[in-house]
Amino acid sequence: MVIDIEVYLVLIITYISPMLYLEDYHRIRDFIKQKSLLLMDHEKKNHARTGIAINNYRAVVVDGKQYFIIPTNLFKAIIMEKKMIDASLNSPKKFGTGNAKDVIQAIYDLEPWFDLDRFIEILKTEQFCYVVEVIDGKVQDKLLRIDLYREIKENKGGGFDFIGGIFHCFKHFSYEGSPLSTSSEVNDITHPKDLIPKIIKAFFQGNVRQIDEFTFVSEVDIEEERKLRLVFYFERNTGVYFIKTAHNI
Repeated sequence: MVIDIEVYLVLIITYISPMLYLEDYHRIRDFIKQKSLLLMDHEKKNHARTGIAINNYRAVVVDGKQYFIIPTNLFKAIIMEKKMIDASLNSPKKFGTGNAKDVIQAIYDLEPWFDLDRFIEILKTEQFCYVVEVIDGKVQDKLLRIDLYREIKENKGGGFDFIGGIFHCFKHFSYEGSPLSTSSEVNDITHPKDLIPKIIKAFFQGNVRQIDEFTFVSEVDIEEERKLRLVFYFERNTGVYFIKTAHNI
């Protein structure tokens, strides 16, 4: 079969990945860059991740509506690929201990290429997944950011807790009977990444209620007589929402 190389290149440039077209990419990229710079200014940081590799963009459809998820490389490797699963299977005793540093140690041990303290800092610094909705070619104003975690803080038991992000959400979930975070709660999901569509549904399609100036809550049905409650933090100066936690009710 003979392939017209010029036609092939046009197709590659125009249609980047499943359901992502070049015009969508540019709109989303510019939108995220603007929001990232606003966050950098608000949080008084001297840097911000304003661009994410084009091959990390993924389109997902949740209940008939299209969204784009844009993870950083580390978020993709840990959550969307296999590193979280591998860590859970390889070091099950590091999970459910009440200590966030044990969870991070289990991930670190898969590929220990520098010291653990630096790894802890890297995971909390600009490692996230953005989620946007695009309707008729227009990027919607609501922007959700799912961090790995925002902070780790010492708890009363002498361990450390994840503050915010998907690692905090994982306190209430497990994989093949093994906890996915600091809690020993067993509530299996088929893959760590499967929590993301549930978060998207709650945030973009759920009955979102404002609790106070900075806190929003939404609940969605996940099984018969079971709901998932999501808590979001709203940074009103930038218009960015952050996931704080998720749990079953």
